Amino acid sequence: MGNYYGYIILAVFAVIFIGISFFVSKKFPVEGVDDFVAAGRGIPSSLVAASVMVSWVWTTTIMGAAEAGMSFGISGGFNYAWGNSIPFFVLIPLVLHLRNKMPKCTTFTEFIEQRYGRTVSKIFFVFGIGVIAYVMIAQGVGIGIVFNSMFGIPYEIGAAVPLIIVTIYISKAGLRGSIFNDVIQFFIISIIMIISVPLILRSIGMENIYSGLVDVVNNPENINHNPEVLSLASSGGFRYGLTAVVVAMGQVLLDQGYYSKAIATASSKQLLKAYILGTVFAWMPIPILCGGVFGCSVISLGVGEGAGLSLTSEAAPYIMKLVYGGGLGSIMFVLMVFMAGMTTGGGCLSGAQALFTADLYKKYVNKTATEQQQMNFGRKITFAVSAVVIVIAILLKGKSLLMMDIFSGILFAAPTSSLIAGMYCKKTSPTIAIVSIICGLASGLIAFFVIPNDDINWFVGNILALLVPAAIVIIGSIFSRYEFDFDKLKNYMPDHTVNK
Repeated sequence: MGNYYGYIILAVFAVIFIGISFFVSKKFPVEGVDDFVAAGRGIPSSLVAASVMVSWVWTTTIMGAAEAGMSFGISGGFNYAWGNSIPFFVLIPLVLHLRNKMPKCTTFTEFIEQRYGRTVSKIFFVFGIGVIAYVMIAQGVGIGIVFNSMFGIPYEIGAAVPLIIVTIYISKAGLRGSIFNDVIQFFIISIIMIISVPLILRSIGMENIYSGLVDVVNNPENINHNPEVLSLASSGGFRYGLTAVVVAMGQVLLDQGYYSKAIATASSKQLLKAYILGTVFAWMPIPILCGGVFGCSVISLGVGEGAGLSLTSEAAPYIMKLVYGGGLGSIMFVLMVFMAGMTTGGGCLSGAQALFTADLYKKYVNKTATEQQQMNFGRKITFAVSAVVIVIAILLKGKSLLMMDIFSGILFAAPTSSLIAGMYCKKTSPTIAIVSIICGLASGLIAFFVIPNDDINWFVGNILALLVPAAIVIIGSIFSRYEFDFDKLKNYMPDHTVNK
């Protein structure tokens, strides 16, 4: 009977989400490109804060943080939380600065084109779409694992169907539909977490968890043996925290979805409030709890990869199924992961929609296009992006969510230094930007594949991917004779009407 629950969840939420998108599109008819991709630039901070929180609650936040708890003990979730939060404190002043310097900007690639030229803009466009595709793939993989492990539904169906659902509602309702759905899912995710954590601790017992972790520390025969599992100062955990900074830096700064939400916020003051509330107070407790409660509970029971788990990404669904059995509690957990994946996937897809609608179609495909034609193209391209993502997610069956996340840091950290420098420094030239990206990407990948030690190659690769471009940008800008006039950004006018 278990798999029927899974199919019912998929069917019910397909109807709910798609129904909401039709309601939103009817209640708030889209009046142009700016309304479609920036929600009219008048969304209040409370809605944006909820949207930011759930957009950053990935399936990886729940399942990857639990995996980090298995790998690094009590420091895993904590390091996941601070490491993934720091990039938001880079993003917040950056988007506030962008709103001030370039008031009619819609996408971050529009800024890059004005700042560095069209060639560099194309490079960032590719990275922007790459980040969006990766994040959506991670959601599909995570949801597929959960539906398969909890209900026995084929992984391929569990990964594909939620992505199809999110594609339909984003194509219909745009960014506004994404934000409305995010708010609903914010409450559902929060309620399930509030119920689940105390229930797990009571069911397994705090003393049992602690004694199990002591055995992990002291018993070399324990499958999860780790002398630092009870230390918040774990060296392995700290390395992972630093890596999380690098990984999240690219995922945050190159994800148009976050820029779209920032641009959609009614005022800069509300934007600051929304992002701090959404990140620090609403989001950070979730990975800390998932790592400390879900992950540590699993290893305290003597369960590990090859001993109860086929892969460590199954830690969170394992502990929830153990505590809840196959009943309502399991359904609640699946709903939480399903919501996390849907909201994050929806936010990313709305970002892709903005990039293709506002920054590609009229420049490169149809220079005489009307705004309606731009929006039609944006809707169609969401299906094309989603189709590619679904295929890749299916092919990644059995892969670790945590390792996927770590490797993505090497790919997407390299452009962030030139993006930040371009926002504040007038002497960073297009050539410096391109050289820094190439060198950062090359050094990170070489370190990852050449260093034979799997315990540090991922760490060195990520650090080099971030620091090598930063060094090139800083040194290159010091000696550069190039100067950019930021004042001209004030007068920038996009190819569509801006509601401001």
